Amino acid sequence: MRKVSFVVFNHHNKIIDRFMLDTITDISGVGMKLNLSTIDGDIESVVTKVRLQKQPMKFKIHFINRPYEKYEVLLRWIEQYSTPDKLMGIEYTDGVVTRYALGKVIDLVKTEKDQFGQLVSDCTFMPLTAFFTRMPNSIKIAVSSKGKSYPLKYPYSYGTSMIMNNEIKNDFIEEVPVTVTIKGSISNPTVRLFDENNEEYNKVSFPNFDLNDNEYIVINSDLRKIYYFNGEEEVDFTAETDPSSDTFLTAKRGTSTLSVNLTGVDTGELTGDWRKYNL
Repeated sequence: MRKVSFVVFNHHNKIIDRFMLDTITDISGVGMKLNLSTIDGDIESVVTKVRLQKQPMKFKIHFINRPYEKYEVLLRWIEQYSTPDKLMGIEYTDGVVTRYALGKVIDLVKTEKDQFGQLVSDCTFMPLTAFFTRMPNSIKIAVSSKGKSYPLKYPYSYGTSMIMNNEIKNDFIEEVPVTVTIKGSISNPTVRLFDENNEEYNKVSFPNFDLNDNEYIVINSDLRKIYYFNGEEEVDFTAETDPSSDTFLTAKRGTSTLSVNLTGVDTGELTGDWRKYNL
């Protein structure tokens, strides 16, 4: 059975609010449509780029029991999260997999109750991203104990501590953003991405900076924002990266590995995730 909810994400990529809809029918716009850039010849065309075309998602919402009140509650909820700074999205379950897309509700039609006492409203949701499945806390790099660190490129555990799980498998047609949280203590935090040939292709670093215990940095490559928690509040830290390197992390198509410069004297860790985009 198909189910739809509206959701809100924070900059840690966690869902902080959800509005579940009673019943939805007549869904459209959940398929796939691609745009091709080609060089056209007389006999054949050569594809130079493939891009996903975002389509409006349309469906009918059936408000059951006290329908007018439910409609107004939903309208106020949507109003609260329709500003540009709010990360509103949709949660769509087809009975097999649950997928998400960020976007906004751009149309919600109010009608009269039918002969069964139901209020049926046409809704249009405009996605701003491709659909994705969530990969929460898929990456973890830590030091098992003081004096021991493991610069491995595959998952490894030592006792009860997870040392590294740093593979990112991207099957999407485009690069995908990677979001990480670096917790102190660690000096000059530096995060790198390597391709399948062990070639570094992405690096974000904070030179001449010590991240202390109870402090953390969030590199949110989805939002293209960096936040630093100094023990009391989160502040914008986007401008503090090394200008000679990258500002955000994006994983190429294929398998990438991620590393952070933790040493045996550090007590910090890195956790992270990425959105597994789908057509």
